[in-house]
Amino acid sequence: MQIRHAKRGDEAELATLLEDHERHYGQPVAAGAGAAGAAFLVDQPPSGTLCFVAEQPGKLVGFAILNPYFPGPRLTHGLYLKELYVAEAARSTGVGEKLIEAIRALARKRGDTRVLWTTGEDNRDAQRFYDRLGMRREKKVYYVMDV
Repeated sequence: MQIRHAKRGDEAELATLLEDHERHYGQPVAAGAGAAGAAFLVDQPPSGTLCFVAEQPGKLVGFAILNPYFPGPRLTHGLYLKELYVAEAARSTGVGEKLIEAIRALARKRGDTRVLWTTGEDNRDAQRFYDRLGMRREKKVYYVMDV
């Protein structure tokens, strides 16, 4: 398995994964709706949104989407993990762990001090996964502003 940055040529498979991700969380999604998002993720400038993909021979099986943020503690910078998704057929095969390892390596290389993310309160599978990897939980209140 290879973990790498999303690139041109990944759009169709990444779009399918993005649509599958939406369905996994119970959101209705039309076929082809992921195309614009996939194009956005492969064309971002280096300082913008980052997208790792997990590729098994000839097929993308997962992704991690990150956004740089500033400021962090003591005016440091970090990454916000917006989404981490592994296709159902590839779960429990180490794909998620490899994506987390790649995120950690990227953050260290960039000099980031931390990576932050959230999970749904009822997403027990994700919580077990992150707990098993030794991630620290923090009590926070999460706000959303619809615009």
